[in-house]
Amino acid sequence: MQLLHRSFKKADKTRIEVITWEAQVMADFLDSVKKGVSAAVSRTSWEAQKQMRVRSKQTEIDKLLEQREKLLNDLAQSAIDLYQKGVLTDGHLSRLCSSIQELDHDVQNRETQLAEVKKELYPAQQLSPAPTSDYTPPVPTYTPPTQTPAAPTAAPRPPVASPAANQPQVQSAICPSCGNPIRPNALYCRNCGAKLR
Repeated sequence: MQLLHRSFKKADKTRIEVITWEAQVMADFLDSVKKGVSAAVSRTSWEAQKQMRVRSKQTEIDKLLEQREKLLNDLAQSAIDLYQKGVLTDGHLSRLCSSIQELDHDVQNRETQLAEVKKELYPAQQLSPAPTSDYTPPVPTYTPPTQTPAAPTAAPRPPVASPAANQPQVQSAICPSCGNPIRPNALYCRNCGAKLR
């Protein structure tokens, strides 16, 4: 009878070891799933932020192109009015032409920035696979568990552009010909049309 009792104790001990091993396997599996979901959420968030930046740049470009179209219409109307009056001079047209050239330059800069945003790639280190656990069943001898799975760490967040980066620049230069203020990147004076570079 005692032999039978020892046999049941040994079987119970083996069952406990198997249940403990199964619980560890399940915990490792759930931890792996949690890390995978976290990485997917991080990637989705990053992609959404990138799309927002792309849309923002595209909106800036569209606004500049609308301004350009208005200036071209003003230029055409001014040229027609002056032609009809017989008084077509370069001074009137220079101002509008210089504004159009400044807008063209600004559009090119924004289009370059937009192309750079579109080329951005998701940081690869966040996509590297996590090390896999060993799912080999333990030898049927009782050993207390020594390791606990590490808590997952949060994925690093991509840098967010500061709102000041998209603010217009303050006028600081003065035209050498007419003395009116000009923008720092201006190629021509908006007032007199003098070439600045």
